Amino acid sequence: MNPAVNVSCEYLGDPRFAMMVYRNMLPKELGLVERLEKTIGTSTTPPYMWMEALVGHEQKMPEYRDCFDCKISEDLAEQAPSQFSEIKAIWSDTTERLTPCLRHYESMYNVKMEFMEAINYVKYGPKQHFQTHTDHGFSYTCTISSIMYLNDEYEGGELFFPYFDLKFKPEAGDIVLFPSTFIWAHAAL
Repeated sequence: MNPAVNVSCEYLGDPRFAMMVYRNMLPKELGLVERLEKTIGTSTTPPYMWMEALVGHEQKMPEYRDCFDCKISEDLAEQAPSQFSEIKAIWSDTTERLTPCLRHYESMYNVKMEFMEAINYVKYGPKQHFQTHTDHGFSYTCTISSIMYLNDEYEGGELFFPYFDLKFKPEAGDIVLFPSTFIWAHAAL
């Protein structure tokens, strides 16, 4: 963890609901969007490419989730072929900024996360979305959810929590952390 990374956070909605937004954690100077596009933008080599997003047991459901993603674990970053060597630096820059937020969140809510799954870089085009869902369900187990916003040059894109009647318009650099279970169902509008 980079000791120079400081966290600045605030509650998202009512503090009792354990939703935190960490501001300015992914500065535009990192150029993550541009670096991702340069590295995997035109690739046709799985998993180092934009792939049509799937749900549940690897199913296409565009009425439910309509976007593209690229899931990069630490192992995939470390083992990237030379033409995708920048993916390791992108993954490192991302996790270096997420980790201090996660550690702060753990201290706030007396929880300890010992496993971080792959970073799922997601790309939405016009009219694309991810309907209301939880990150902990029948096909997937998750304890704390994180959503990181790499850019904000778009219309829409709000994070919506229907059970809290809360709609949040993110800014580039924001990282949002919250519990993953059914009460924290959310959508990407």
